Amino acid sequence: MVDGEAVARRFGLGRPVAPAVRVEGGLSNELWRLTTADRIFAVKRMVINADRPDFVDNVEAAYAVERRAWAAGVPMPEPIPVPDTGRALAEVGQSLYRVHRWVDGEPGRATANEAATLLADIHAVGERRPGTAEPGWTADRYGADLVELTRRVESGPTLIVDSHCDLDRKNTLRSADGTLFALDWDAAGPTGAVQEAAGLALDWAGGDKAVFAGALRAYSVRSGLTIPNEPWIFAGWVAAQGGWLDYHATRPEPESRDQVRRTLAQLRALAASLDDLLGAR
Repeated sequence: MVDGEAVARRFGLGRPVAPAVRVEGGLSNELWRLTTADRIFAVKRMVINADRPDFVDNVEAAYAVERRAWAAGVPMPEPIPVPDTGRALAEVGQSLYRVHRWVDGEPGRATANEAATLLADIHAVGERRPGTAEPGWTADRYGADLVELTRRVESGPTLIVDSHCDLDRKNTLRSADGTLFALDWDAAGPTGAVQEAAGLALDWAGGDKAVFAGALRAYSVRSGLTIPNEPWIFAGWVAAQGGWLDYHATRPEPESRDQVRRTLAQLRALAASLDDLLGAR
């Protein structure tokens, strides 16, 4: 149970009028709804990896990207900084917490084209520089087909942009006025711009090649960036899925075994359909 009064004091939220209420659906952390005298807040108790020595620095670096996007007008819940530090995280009791203004809406209610357009808007306000995309994933333990996939998508120099880095369906919200919000910026940071666009299109297309191609067109029109019709555009998606797979492969919980099966299936689906996806463009 979250101590709503203690969290409210630490973040300067005002007096709670009721106990915090758990909101279901988070994969990595706990989300709670906290109502004070005149406002409602989303309170996140950090769980996965919160004990790692680099965790706080990583979240605060992501918060710097989030804060710039908020100041630039990207649709997102307002982040609430810790009053005396201006940082994202505060320790309350024995846990770390983050707070945002609550936004009512429906999660995941968007088309792939709308999500790609939102991503282009995020990229437009992120810091840009030339560089090399994140290191590739080592797939040796998972079979020759995935080793070949990593070889095919190996990336080189590219445009790096500070971005959301996890704009899948669960991290979007359609508000009552129709605005599409980007939620959960804890993974924000530098990434390859076209690689993130290709990964988003792949996730949102659900295996539909025409939807995939349409999302990339929508991103290109909005961003002005050309996305090459080459396998390396999938490098970021493969690296992210590979890291998720490696994390769960070391854990004994049934949920992690399910994640391993699901992630392996997704990677193998891309390996089998990569040329068809590129051909659909």
